[in-house]
Amino acid sequence: MQPLANMSRATAAAAAPAPTVKPAQTSGRGGPTDPSHDENLRRGIIHTDVSRGMAIAITSFFLLLIFAVPVSQAVMEKARGEETMLLDIFHRAPTRDNLKQFEDDLDKASYVKDAVQPRMQALLTGLGRVGNKKAVVGHGGWLYYKPGITYLGGPAFLDPNILEVRIKASLDAGEPAGHPDPRPAIFAFADALGKRGIKLILFPVPDKAMLQPSQLHGRGDPTRPLPVPHNPGWAPFAAEMRGRGIAVFDPAPPMLLPDEPPRFLVQDTHWTPEWMDSVARQLAHFVRETAALTTMTGQTSAATRKAVAMPIERVGDIVDMLKLPEGQTIFAPQRITVQQVQEANGTPWEPNPKADVLLLGDSFTNVFSLDSMGWGEAAGFGPHLSLALGRDLDVLAQNDSGAFATRQALARDLAGEDRLAGKKVVIWEFASRELAVGDWKPIDWDAALAAAAGAH
Repeated sequence: MQPLANMSRATAAAAAPAPTVKPAQTSGRGGPTDPSHDENLRRGIIHTDVSRGMAIAITSFFLLLIFAVPVSQAVMEKARGEETMLLDIFHRAPTRDNLKQFEDDLDKASYVKDAVQPRMQALLTGLGRVGNKKAVVGHGGWLYYKPGITYLGGPAFLDPNILEVRIKASLDAGEPAGHPDPRPAIFAFADALGKRGIKLILFPVPDKAMLQPSQLHGRGDPTRPLPVPHNPGWAPFAAEMRGRGIAVFDPAPPMLLPDEPPRFLVQDTHWTPEWMDSVARQLAHFVRETAALTTMTGQTSAATRKAVAMPIERVGDIVDMLKLPEGQTIFAPQRITVQQVQEANGTPWEPNPKADVLLLGDSFTNVFSLDSMGWGEAAGFGPHLSLALGRDLDVLAQNDSGAFATRQALARDLAGEDRLAGKKVVIWEFASRELAVGDWKPIDWDAALAAAAGAH
């Protein structure tokens, strides 16, 4: 009977229900166990003990900080006899453009910003090589213009998706759609010049980041040659231009060799006087090969001109963009020697509106020639190109916005002064970064040419 009893007990045990095991509590879906079973902790709520007095003190401090800026601005404006900018918002309709303009005006008029920003920028730049939205601090005191780095390091500027993104960004910012594709504007300009029998030579100046890359990133072997980097869109762009019969002048070397002298100023967006003169001589050779130029009567003989060395010293324009305090010592002035082109009687070189070659340019043309830029007078690209060509030269240059500024100025001139009269060649110089960031606004060349014909 013993075995039978044991079997009965085993059967009963098998039939009995299994003991219930309580599942571990979790802090959420699939989360770790929470031994404290704290519901608030599982919801991410952490209680802190802050006394009422401390809460009032903290709140009062932040309110004081918030109101101190506009109150101090109003007090300083009153002390200086100025009308307060803060009340100007009540004099404008609350549109997007008006509010944006009010914000810009308030930013420019802020005394607190003028006092704090330069000192903070000096601290960040001096200790951490920190730039701002325009300036990038490289190695060894080298400075770079951020749009140029955007052009070089960005995607192909002719990529249809990139063009759409740029248009959308302008619309999202409440601005006109813009014209990011440079090709229609260039083709239209070339066609308009062709109707007058004028040859167009396109000259996008290589960016500083292309020709001084080591000073930007501080990497690479300085004893080995480096290939010159380009935007991925450059080669197809240049090929398309040449395929349409538009000459493209590119002075960028194939390789950057060790121990070469710099091609750009250390703290400035522009080229050195030495490389500018070298490029002028290269371009003069290119022009003679590309266009048939004859000797014009009445031109000043190039043999009577001379280049006179003049020392210049100043900090570069990118230092100005950093908006450091007056008397800053982080960047010392750079000393260079420019070659001023003079006539036989010692007067500085001047353009000749009757010359058969017209140079359209931006700040690369004006630097060393426009005295207000601080780098000398009559020593820039125009005078040196004229010297290299051995003939007079007409120049129409305007700083910034090389994608459209000089074309617009030329179109306006055609209605009163036919700037294209007698021209055989137009050289259009602009910073290469304009290909990626410029607004290539269209010009009604038919109307401009018709106005020129009607006026003369």
